[in-house]
Amino acid sequence: MNHKITQIFVPTAVTTSKSTDALISQELAFYSGNLITNLGATPSATEAHAVIGSGQSKFGSFKSGLIKKSNVLKITKTVPSSSTPKQQITYIGFDEVNDSKSPSFSCDEEYVVTLKISEYWSKGIFQPMIQESVSVKTACCADCAGGCDSLGCSTYMATLADKINASPLLSKYVTASYVYKGSLPTYKWTLTYDDAGNSTAENAILTDLRSVYASYVTTPGSDIVITSDVDGDSDADSLGNTMYELTPLASVTSLPNYNGVAWEKVLVSAGSVTACGVKITGNALDEFGNACVPDAVPYVFNLVRFKVNIHEGPYNTQDFDIENFCAAIPVTTTQEIEYVIGAGKAMAEMERHYFTNNLPAVAEARYYWNPIYNEDVKFYVDNTKTYNAYELTYEEASADGFEKKSVNTHSVLFLVDSTASSVITAVENLLTNFTGLSFS
Repeated sequence: MNHKITQIFVPTAVTTSKSTDALISQELAFYSGNLITNLGATPSATEAHAVIGSGQSKFGSFKSGLIKKSNVLKITKTVPSSSTPKQQITYIGFDEVNDSKSPSFSCDEEYVVTLKISEYWSKGIFQPMIQESVSVKTACCADCAGGCDSLGCSTYMATLADKINASPLLSKYVTASYVYKGSLPTYKWTLTYDDAGNSTAENAILTDLRSVYASYVTTPGSDIVITSDVDGDSDADSLGNTMYELTPLASVTSLPNYNGVAWEKVLVSAGSVTACGVKITGNALDEFGNACVPDAVPYVFNLVRFKVNIHEGPYNTQDFDIENFCAAIPVTTTQEIEYVIGAGKAMAEMERHYFTNNLPAVAEARYYWNPIYNEDVKFYVDNTKTYNAYELTYEEASADGFEKKSVNTHSVLFLVDSTASSVITAVENLLTNFTGLSFS
């Protein structure tokens, strides 16, 4: 049986002269097989121990097993990636590049969009995966005044995005947004309200409207106004009703009533959308399935991957729950989930698990089981930094009489602050000179 055992060292300095008992915290050196002689900056011995100071008297120094040069398998070097964490992005229809992927709709059709989500921590609840559907129904043919076989996609794709975001289950894992090419329809909202038949009341109501609905417009002073009627005053009729007009932000789809009176949505311009789609982005989640900031992705070890299927509704087929590879609406994934390589938070999480499982029965080994402490305490990795990772992999020597019957692979992982150029040079010299190998 072959087991791979890994040790983690986080050096901030390399010494070429100190003995093992003189090492300060995070000070690294290579020593002879008997742990007496410091092998210096460019060790050339046939065997060595890697040793690093712990900074704590109860632990002393951390030592690797005996590394025989002839048993070294490889040395590897991994530098941090410059990218940021990425979530999956999948498009339904227009993908903001190819106009030809924009769907077309006919009257009296229904389409069902099913998302199948594979997310690490929820698999124990939603076996084998999370699945939820939303649907959109096109206009009835009887209500269609011409052009019924080429209905505009804008309304329907926007509706799909809204329904995905409104789903209590789907919205926990993904966020949908309507994407288009061209110009959207524009609307204004009108409110007819009893002003008690005098201008003072009209102005007071206008002031109140500009306060209540400030978040729905760009500039309340110019986007919420009184609409004058044909005789020049502000009253819409002789009963003292006044019409107020609101020009909303593009994202506004509805307005709350004002003192029990509803606003009326009025089309101003039909716009011209030439291509449209829905962009679906996987949410970044923590280990409990709750939303978190994107830079949490590397260290909580959580993945949100999803698959999108488009089905024709029961109006068109009886196989609406079966994936249709010839569906009229194409599905395109443009970005897969990606972690940041060498991120301090990821390295700190790895180090916590390592020490939890390898320290003796001391308090430091136990409190890392509780995730609420993860940002409050640490061992040696600084989670604000990024790290170069150097791994020395070798075979442990078998006990006499058991040669080749029980050979275990061992590795020592050296994590070095990617900005500490002098430490990087020193660690690389130790590894290449001792092993006689180049980094892979």
